[in-house]
Amino acid sequence: MRKLLLVAALLLCGAAAFCQGLQWGPWVTETRENSLSILWVSEKPGMAWVELEDGTRIWETFAGRRIFGRLHKIHLKNLQPGATVTYRVGGENLKDDSNPRKPKFATSYAHKWESVKTFNAGAPTCTFSVFNDIHLQTGVYSSLASKVDPSATDFLYLNGDIATAGNYGLDTLVRYELAPLGELTAKLPVLFGRGNHEGRGNNVQLVADIFPNTDPAPFYYTFRQGPVAFVVFDAGETGHDRSILFSGSAVYEEYLNEQLEWAKKALLEPSFFYAPVKICMLHVPMIDHEDKTDYLLQRWLNVNFIDLLNQVGTDLMIGADLHEFMYCEPCTMNNSFPIMVNDDARRLDVFSDGKKITLHMFNAEGVQEFEKEIIL
Repeated sequence: MRKLLLVAALLLCGAAAFCQGLQWGPWVTETRENSLSILWVSEKPGMAWVELEDGTRIWETFAGRRIFGRLHKIHLKNLQPGATVTYRVGGENLKDDSNPRKPKFATSYAHKWESVKTFNAGAPTCTFSVFNDIHLQTGVYSSLASKVDPSATDFLYLNGDIATAGNYGLDTLVRYELAPLGELTAKLPVLFGRGNHEGRGNNVQLVADIFPNTDPAPFYYTFRQGPVAFVVFDAGETGHDRSILFSGSAVYEEYLNEQLEWAKKALLEPSFFYAPVKICMLHVPMIDHEDKTDYLLQRWLNVNFIDLLNQVGTDLMIGADLHEFMYCEPCTMNNSFPIMVNDDARRLDVFSDGKKITLHMFNAEGVQEFEKEIIL
């Protein structure tokens, strides 16, 4: 009996060792109709792979080499719209790389199997949840996320300021931006819009590393799910004296004009222009104010972007930043579409079937505090 117990214990220890290795994740992002990216952070540096349901293993590589690190990203391509991708992540932990020609590896690990879907422009509906302005309040963040039904949701959208300004390292940033979402990150794509606080500090590139997006830029892009086409903008820094604030390193005016020129072409692309529903997402809402100085960036966005969004038939703007709820009806801010600003401690659930958009805002206890139906 003792021998049997010893063997069983050894087997359990071996299985546990094989399963150890993940520090954070996995999470799915950079999702489109034909591709998606799977990321995670391992406890130790090493090589990494994603295994698919058919047994195919895709290793993390760069220019002909399997690379070693803790933050892993594997981009899956040539997928089908609306396809279910069943996967698990794993890797081999690096033991010694003092000899560059003969690195040594120790233990291996493999995570449990997960499934996620690619986007599908042909889907009849689109449903997603929005979080913003969490500012490190992980308890509130976890409570809001716990009420999300992954079987009835297409993706999660983080609309900025999930973290607060700081020179974060990898583990700290992932712990605040993604960990409170729990297992949702492995089952639902997590898309990201940068807030002004994620543009502060000296590790701004690290935010793009954990939320990679290369087409056309890390923090502004378009995508499509079901009847809804989305455009995401990055308004940058909200402070008045931006160059002084960052010791002359801020060039946000150039950056905003770059986005404006890109949008003039991107919003006329057939996949966006002819979509039944068009939604603009950004952290800083494009609203106007009687006070012409206190809200400089919001007014600049309103003056420079709103007319373009009106021209292409935008149906809704979803913003954040204000730390309070606001709903602006059409024609109140030079806008032909409503502008919805989500509260900092609320989750916004959005649904569209191509004929209407419904908005539901919930607090951390799951109580609905706002409901609106927009007939298109």
